[in-house]
Amino acid sequence: MTRSFIQLWTRAEFEVWKSAPNSPLIYAASNQFKQRGITKGDQLFIVACFADALHLMGCLKVEIGTLNAVEAKNLLPKDAHTWAKDYVFHDRSLNTRMRFDLHVSVSVLTSFRFADGTNPKFKGDGFEFKPDPQTFRGVRELSSNTAINLAKLLGCKESPQNEVKSVESEKIKALSIRQPYAERILRGDKKIEYRTWPTTHRGKIYIYAAKTPVQLPGHEDPLDPLKLPRGVLVGTVEIVDCKKGEKYFEWALRNSVRFDPPRTFNAFPQAGYFYPFGKP
Repeated sequence: MTRSFIQLWTRAEFEVWKSAPNSPLIYAASNQFKQRGITKGDQLFIVACFADALHLMGCLKVEIGTLNAVEAKNLLPKDAHTWAKDYVFHDRSLNTRMRFDLHVSVSVLTSFRFADGTNPKFKGDGFEFKPDPQTFRGVRELSSNTAINLAKLLGCKESPQNEVKSVESEKIKALSIRQPYAERILRGDKKIEYRTWPTTHRGKIYIYAAKTPVQLPGHEDPLDPLKLPRGVLVGTVEIVDCKKGEKYFEWALRNSVRFDPPRTFNAFPQAGYFYPFGKP
């Protein structure tokens, strides 16, 4: 199965390659490729992070690797520095040119996930989504959805192993939920939604992450709601039961699905249920 990784290059490397017209993406070097298990058929997204932006430079489709410095010597350009332990080489039949004008969009950044489910860190007040370079240091494996989003930015064809079915604009209800609780539902951590009113609805609903975040006293959450998607549909979940609790009605939730990236709509959101794409 194809795996996808991201490697951070320095700004100096970005500028050096930018100064070379029509730079082809031939190889990449690291001390971590073998450790990460990168092999033929995997893809490696090359990025640089500076000036409050994540610059997407290209995608290397591994044809040869992982090689050590001695094994790679005859394949490297004559002026290449053999400083690293590991080398991978691009499938030259793809003739990929490097990009120096492409910033990763906010919509992709907000839904960005590594393979372990964690998301990047951001600097500033959280509204501008300024990516923190420390997040991308080294070589990290990506979630399949994030790899697809990056490939789309580059105009690459998606690998069959990474195909994800698109979600149709179904005319179903959405429920407004504040962050970080919407994120907790998507992660499967929050299986009960507490409301002052009961619901007779059973089945799938959209999760609308309200624009206004919340942190209730005594219920602090390490997730920063200002760094999570808001004002968009972030996924779906099923309501399977509703019962009266000691203080509130308890809505039992199951089978959450994340939208990657989140979805926008034109309807005016409501505090409870509403139809983002029109009533059935």
